[in-house]
Amino acid sequence: MDFTQAPVHTLGRSLKKRYGRRLRRVMLDLGLTCPNRDGVSGYGGCIYCDLSGSGTGAAKRREGLNEQWQSGLQRARKVNPEGQAAIIYFQSYSNTYPDLQPLANALQQMKEWTPVAPILAVGTRPDCFSEEAADLLAEQTQYFDEVWVEFGLETADDKVQEIIGRHDSLANFHTACERAGARNLHRIAHCIAGLPGEKDDGLLRQVEEVSKAQCEGIKFHQMMVLNKTKLAKMWLDGGIELLNAEQYIKMVADAVEMLPPEVIVHRLVAEAPEDSYLAPKPWPGRAKVHSSIEQELQRRGSHQGSRLT
Repeated sequence: MDFTQAPVHTLGRSLKKRYGRRLRRVMLDLGLTCPNRDGVSGYGGCIYCDLSGSGTGAAKRREGLNEQWQSGLQRARKVNPEGQAAIIYFQSYSNTYPDLQPLANALQQMKEWTPVAPILAVGTRPDCFSEEAADLLAEQTQYFDEVWVEFGLETADDKVQEIIGRHDSLANFHTACERAGARNLHRIAHCIAGLPGEKDDGLLRQVEEVSKAQCEGIKFHQMMVLNKTKLAKMWLDGGIELLNAEQYIKMVADAVEMLPPEVIVHRLVAEAPEDSYLAPKPWPGRAKVHSSIEQELQRRGSHQGSRLT
C-alpha cells in the first residue's frame, strides 16, 4: 500500500482501485436474533445494542427481503447509476443464529443480484459461527467476488465482555476467524473504543488481536449511547464516562499506526440516526471525524502500520 497520498488503507480507496468506484452497502434484515437476547446467553442484548440489533429494523416493519433490496439499490444507484453498485450486507442481529435456514433461503435469492452486487457481507457473533455456517458462506464464493464475515470483537478483555453483558469471549473470536480463514472468507472485526471498564490501551489490544487473527478488514466504532438500550439508563444515571471527539481521534490514530498496512479499514468512526442518538454530544459528523483522524496521522508524519516498522 502506497501511503504517500493518504495515511489509511480505507475501504473506499480499495474498492475504487478494484472496481473503479465505491460500492454502497445495502443493509438487509432477516428478522433473526442472537443468544444474548433469547436467553441462551442472556436477555436484552449487549448494553449498547438497541432494539433493532444494531441494524435497520426493516423486518419488524414487515418489509420483505426484496423490498429491502430494491429500496437500498435505489439509493446505491444515485451514486452509481449503472453496473456494479452495491454490497449485500446482512447486518441486523446475528445472521447465523439460531439456525442457518433463513440465511440459506435468502442466499438463494441473492444469486440473482450478483451482477449489481459483487460482494456479500454477513454479520454475526463469533460464538454463532459454526463449521456449518462457515461451509454455507464458503459455498457463496462461487457466486461473489468476495464473501465477508463481520465479527463483533468489541473488546479484547473478557472482563469487559462481562461488564457490557456480551457473554462472548476472545477465544471464540479466534476460533471463528480460523474457521472463516480456512475457507478463504474475508474476516472483518468490529472494535469499540471507550467501553466501560476498558483500559487505556484497550483499542490497541484489539488491533493486536485482529492482527493475530489475520483479519482482512476492521471497523472502528466509538461507544455511543442510543435510545432504548441498557447503556442509556446507565448514562442517564451518571454511571458512564464517554470519550469526546478529540480523545477518540487520538486513540484511533494510535491504533491505526499499529495496524498492518494490508488490512482494509472499513470504518474509522460510527454514526447513528439522529432520532435514536443520545451521546456523546457535541460530536462532529462522520466525515469530519474521519478526516480529522487522517489529518492527525499526517500531522505526526505517520500512517497505517508505521509503528510496526
